[in-house]
Amino acid sequence: MAQTLAIGLMSGTSLDGIDAALVAIEGPPHAPVLHTRAVQCTPHPPGLRERLLHLAEGAPMPVAEVSALHRDVALAFADAALALLAAAGVNATEVAVIGSHGQTVHHQPPLNGSPGHTLQLGHGAFIAARTGVTTVSDFRSRDMAWNGQGAPLVPFFDHLLFTSPTVPRAVQNLGGIGNVTFLAAGATAASVLAFDTGPANLLIDGAMQTLFGLPYDADGTTARRGTVDETLLARWLAGEPYFALRPPKSTGREHFGYEYARRLCAEGAHLEPADLVATVTELTVQSIARAYRDFLPVRPAEVYLGGGGARNRTLHERLAAALAPARVDSTAALGVDPDFKEAVAFAVLAWLRLAGEPTNLPTVSGARRAVVLGDVHPGW
Repeated sequence: MAQTLAIGLMSGTSLDGIDAALVAIEGPPHAPVLHTRAVQCTPHPPGLRERLLHLAEGAPMPVAEVSALHRDVALAFADAALALLAAAGVNATEVAVIGSHGQTVHHQPPLNGSPGHTLQLGHGAFIAARTGVTTVSDFRSRDMAWNGQGAPLVPFFDHLLFTSPTVPRAVQNLGGIGNVTFLAAGATAASVLAFDTGPANLLIDGAMQTLFGLPYDADGTTARRGTVDETLLARWLAGEPYFALRPPKSTGREHFGYEYARRLCAEGAHLEPADLVATVTELTVQSIARAYRDFLPVRPAEVYLGGGGARNRTLHERLAAALAPARVDSTAALGVDPDFKEAVAFAVLAWLRLAGEPTNLPTVSGARRAVVLGDVHPGW
């Protein structure tokens, strides 16, 4: 069976690097078979992350600088793809398509009857020109044009790859923001339920930066040393309207950003720093557990974690306790590296875009119809 090579590029809300995955895909669109040939995380070029954070956290920025960032993100993504190909010993001419998520700097879901809007920097035309590979970008906008949330996008991939014929599963992404895909036993595309659960790593990272000047809580070590303040945790859970909002719903750094983390730190200033990080970590855990309890039709028998938070051992263990008796594991148990799951997903979504296949799920996003996602920029 002929294989198609595709590259997926992803930089999430945490801005912790550009993830790239080279994937060999074969089979029909409704039942693809994947083999991940190579993965690599490339740091952002000097200064780029800081410029992006400045914009994404809501600071004023001249339109000329936003335009320059749109170009510079694309060139950094293109270089990440080329570095991956060089490491894998693959020529760009062998690759059929690149799927680039881009870098989200603003995401506003539909509000008061008006369509939402979203901005992912990194123009696909620059990636295609620099690599010579046809590139698909801007995956979210068409769903939003049909009054959808434009997020989450990965549930279509989750359904294709992870549905079990016998047991209900949840696939929980732990990026900056958390999102869940619920797959009933034998789920059809029309039965998939998915939504953003709320914060995952963003508030933990923000607390670590505020309290310790560190970018994140490596392996959850700081949270493990601390004790959760149950009174403060209960206040945070009860006081956040997003947690009670019914799906379809999505959120982002605009809401759960570093300013939110600084506010939590101020409210918990009476605690020891490790206790505060433990309490912020438990906020992620309990917001996910609450979302499962309140919005999933049944409790999943299996939960698979992806994203950078899957490496946080304390977060993993606390989720396992909160979601018991479900089996909680990483997506590695299903054959997909949790660190690169979303990059692999965008390679597949780009492959499906070239096949003309709709890849949004109206039951997930709330869009009025299923549509083909992504703008296509031809290579050389």
